Amino acid sequence: MSKHSHAAILSIFAGIVTEHIVALRDALARLAAPSPSGEDLHQFRVTLRRLRSAWVTFAPVLPTSFAAEWKPRLRALAASTGPVREWDVLLSDWLPAARESLLDSDEAGRAWLDEALTKCQGARNRAWEELRAGLASPDVSEALLELEQAVAAFHIEGEPERHLRFARAQARALRKKLIRRGRHPGRLSAPRLHRARIAAKQWRYLYEAFYPALGANVAKRYRSHLRKLQDALGEVHDASVALDCVAGVLDATPPLSIVNAFHKRASSARGRAAKGLRWMRSHKAP
Repeated sequence: MSKHSHAAILSIFAGIVTEHIVALRDALARLAAPSPSGEDLHQFRVTLRRLRSAWVTFAPVLPTSFAAEWKPRLRALAASTGPVREWDVLLSDWLPAARESLLDSDEAGRAWLDEALTKCQGARNRAWEELRAGLASPDVSEALLELEQAVAAFHIEGEPERHLRFARAQARALRKKLIRRGRHPGRLSAPRLHRARIAAKQWRYLYEAFYPALGANVAKRYRSHLRKLQDALGEVHDASVALDCVAGVLDATPPLSIVNAFHKRASSARGRAAKGLRWMRSHKAP
């Protein structure tokens, strides 16, 4: 890669980061309002995930010291939003779905779910208040300002160029990472499959958020397959942590009917993930 190409790609990275910082500030303003919604938090999390993925896509051109400083700082900010997300998924999806799967005669399962919903909602509310206080801290806004100033030095004047070779090399690298991490999905532990999910997410964000900036494009069908694979891997991960979350706030052990409902759904998700990974192995990265 020539020095000019290196600088031009780094400038594209800076533009992407600046764009995402603006979106994060907008999301923070909505979250600081009197009645923020779950969608406001979701948008903040998605924007932050895309921003963090830029460090993966543009790793070959990033200064070592810059990456070493900002990757852990952004990781810590993202981690602070994790507990609320886990409670929301549990309350809006997994517990209601488990209820739908129960027999009418399963009184023990329904009683356990009623208590779980109440206790989990309380835990979610406490986590939400803690998160809002943390995001309202001056430390967060100051960090975004520092990052904005740090990438300002990477901007160069001129029209954006097409960097197809760089874009496609990064896509091939992420495909390789995903396939390596996703071998034997039927036997892999949930944490190992979660690593495959992260690679799928980074690859999808490359196509959706960064390819256009690099002058490349990819077929909608390919992005759709990546999204479905990511969703399936996400269900495996959620199943592995959901009951642990409930166990932390509930004294009663879940009835076998509840455990079976979670495991059945996770097994189905593993099957879809295996199918998606086979498709990825048989199709080159565009």
